[in-house]
Amino acid sequence: MHKCLLTNILLFIPILMAGQTFSIGEKSMTCYDSLRNRQISFEIWYPTYETDSTHVRITDLPFILDPTIRNAGFIQRKFPLILLSHGTGGNRFSLAWLAIFLAKNGYIVAAPDHWGNTFDNKIPEYFVRYWERPLDISFLLTQILNDKTISLYIDSAKIGMAGFSFGGYTSLALAGAALNCSLLKKFAETPEGKKEFNVPELGDLRELIRQIPCGSVPQTFKDRRIKAFVAMSPALGLGFQSTEQTRQIESPVLIIASESDQIAPVKTNAGFYHKLIHDSDYILLQGKVGHYVFLNEGNENLKKEAKKYYVDDKTVDREDVHMKVEKDIILFFRKSL
Repeated sequence: MHKCLLTNILLFIPILMAGQTFSIGEKSMTCYDSLRNRQISFEIWYPTYETDSTHVRITDLPFILDPTIRNAGFIQRKFPLILLSHGTGGNRFSLAWLAIFLAKNGYIVAAPDHWGNTFDNKIPEYFVRYWERPLDISFLLTQILNDKTISLYIDSAKIGMAGFSFGGYTSLALAGAALNCSLLKKFAETPEGKKEFNVPELGDLRELIRQIPCGSVPQTFKDRRIKAFVAMSPALGLGFQSTEQTRQIESPVLIIASESDQIAPVKTNAGFYHKLIHDSDYILLQGKVGHYVFLNEGNENLKKEAKKYYVDDKTVDREDVHMKVEKDIILFFRKSL
């Protein structure tokens, strides 16, 4: 039996006048997938009319983010839904900067923790179980659409997806990209594989990749309910070889790459996906923009404790990069949904 625990009474508020932006409501929720014995905690951000005077903002996140209002009331109208997938060793808050921006501009956004692949729940084998991630997203989408307290505010014809790094692959997998498991294992033995499968969050993953039971992995994760897809610095390009693996992709795709990405190099990942996916849109962030520029801006303490993730090259302003990417993504979704 599947169940999704959603709390809080929703308030009904008049429709917003065109041209205005919204305050941002935020809730923490949990679903449980009994078929996979897998808990899925997720965060949801959404437009609201409420202000800090009606609900106090409470957060202990070490990021620099616009304020949100915990458990605020929803607006009585339908909005597009965007699903977010974090990168390896991140969590549902890793792309909060983007979620908040989208919610402010009229989108509901849901982002799950991918079990075993978060910074506070590291299970080594789940760092290579690439099939669990798109299954998480599809399961979560089903739960949200089946729960009337949330689906009442969602335009189910306008559902989009965005992900970063491992989450970028997740987005493309849900669009219909079919990773070749045997090819992934083959490339794990190459110099490229040795470099890309040695991740900062856990180390060398090649032995775990060798143990993947390819025969039991689903061949496709395409979810036709999702109509548009964004992949930021997508990983796992080494599991792809030909356009045959992307022929199922029929929906609009936007790929955003960082020119100086050392974790998921453009040549074997973002740029390669762009070549394989017919009519995909492609944006290259030029200069010394690195892989982790897509994470939230950290506060001073976080920058000292986790410098490699939250400090960029001196020529790069993360806030400026986020503003550009926000603009590109919202234009893409407005055009595609």
